[in-house]
This record gives sequence, structure tokens and C-alpha cells, in this order.
Amino acid sequence: MSDEEARGEASYGAPYDFGLKRTYDPPLRLPLLQPLESGARKAFTAVLPDPPNGDVQDEAFFYRLPDGRVVGYFNRCTHIRAPLDFGDAEFLDPAGFILCRLHGARYDLESGEVCYGPARTHLTRVLCAEEPGTLVVYGWEKVRPPRRFDD
Repeated sequence: MSDEEARGEASYGAPYDFGLKRTYDPPLRLPLLQPLESGARKAFTAVLPDPPNGDVQDEAFFYRLPDGRVVGYFNRCTHIRAPLDFGDAEFLDPAGFILCRLHGARYDLESGEVCYGPARTHLTRVLCAEEPGTLVVYGWEKVRPPRRFDD
């Protein structure tokens, strides 16, 4: 799969970014000591540059979904920008939601959308794909739910 194809697979929405997206050029290549496993309780974590919160760098975490896709998000609750975990790389509750262990907000693991408060906005998705021995990071985008139109 080419970088261009993976970027298209990892993203959705309009081609305009309005400051809601950042691309790493060239993509970042992070070594994996072992492949990401579906159903793992602990996440693979990495520090990435130019995060959406304006810092120089910030931590992100990555999981493999049961269908084989890899998802990643920045480790910041959208409620007050605190880390979601307690520094132990454990982000999931027993039901499989991403959990802010400080305030209890829950996010969908597949989409990053907020499911339960007190957070009201979605996580920032890291656009990534796994290659043998490497996690390739193309950039990040703010999660925007699909548009819903009332009839």
C-alpha cells in the first residue's frame, strides 16, 4: 500500500483542513518491537511532534481493532486536556470504550467520538498504518462525526 493510499484510507471528510488537520511530510516511522495485537489491554504509546494542543510534542496511543485496522489518538481528554490514562498505557474500560480515568468520559475506540460526558468533543485521531515492524504515522485530524441530514 502506498503512502497516498493509506492516507486516503485513514481519513474522511472534506479536503479542507481549517486547522483541524496536520500532515507529517515525510511520514513518521516508529519501530514496533512486536506487531500490534487485537484485544490488547495496554496500548502502544509514542510521543509525536506538533500535536493539536499547541505543545511541541505530546503522547499518542495506538490499538489494533478486531477487523485488523490500527487506530491512534492523542492522549488528551477533551474535557480538560488531562491525560486519559495514569501513565500506565491502559486506556480501555471493561466494555472496550476509551476511558478518561480522571473524569469518566468515554470515547468510541473505532471512531474517537465522545459517547459519555463530561467531555463534549471528540478525540484527535492519529492517521496511521502498520507495516512489518513499523508503525507509519501520516499526521492527525480532529474527529468530526459524519454529517447527518434530517429528511
